[in-house]
Amino acid sequence: MPTPDELRLAFFTVVWTAAWWLPPPRLARGAELVAGLVPFAAFGLRVFAGFFVGVPDDDPVRAAVRPLLEWVGGREGFPPYAWVLDATVGLGLVWFAAAFGIPRESRRATAWIIPLVAILAVATGRFAGLPLERWLAATLPPIAAGAVVGGGLAAAIRWTPGPIATARRRRAAAVAGLVVPAFVAAGALSFGLTAGLPPAREAQGQSIVALVTGAAAALVAWSRGGFERPRSRFLFAMAVGVAAGALVALYA
Repeated sequence: MPTPDELRLAFFTVVWTAAWWLPPPRLARGAELVAGLVPFAAFGLRVFAGFFVGVPDDDPVRAAVRPLLEWVGGREGFPPYAWVLDATVGLGLVWFAAAFGIPRESRRATAWIIPLVAILAVATGRFAGLPLERWLAATLPPIAAGAVVGGGLAAAIRWTPGPIATARRRRAAAVAGLVVPAFVAAGALSFGLTAGLPPAREAQGQSIVALVTGAAAALVAWSRGGFERPRSRFLFAMAVGVAAGALVALYA
């Protein structure tokens, strides 16, 4: 019998796949900006909540934002934060395709990745009791998990059909395959710097480490990816930075 989380995942897998497969709408400049900011704001709330892990309940700042923290933590509020976050992923895919002009052949060639990841997530949840990303972090050391994620990103860049020259795709794939594991390993080692902090500050330090890791990986990808157009450079940097930052956060 499917669990509520599995049903939600199945529903949004269909939504995400359709958002990536179907032609993106033509968005006005203002609508494109809003559509791009909403997903980042939704994910940013989770990062924001991480700064309050370990902070006493009687802290005045924590008390002021307690309703928001409770909502992000899934303990109260409607609609549930998990549903809002999943919905913004669909919006982000539409924005991603429209803002960066991702060719239809590239989107359709990679659409199968979305249901594949969903199936793997259900499998790890049923057999290991962990979400896919948590299972990956619990099973592999940081550099190995980084190699898996970076290798998957590199494979998608290298073999997805599109207008970018093969030589550029090869270089970008090599950069992604090297940068993600290197920065994930370095970020995981940097968590040792937060070990001596008071408990109320340790989670904040770990969040900062994850953010710095992602930003640093993105800067290297921007400068070494081999792309010339600013839009392509930004897209590549964003993909590498998000991958590195999100993965290293799992080892906090």
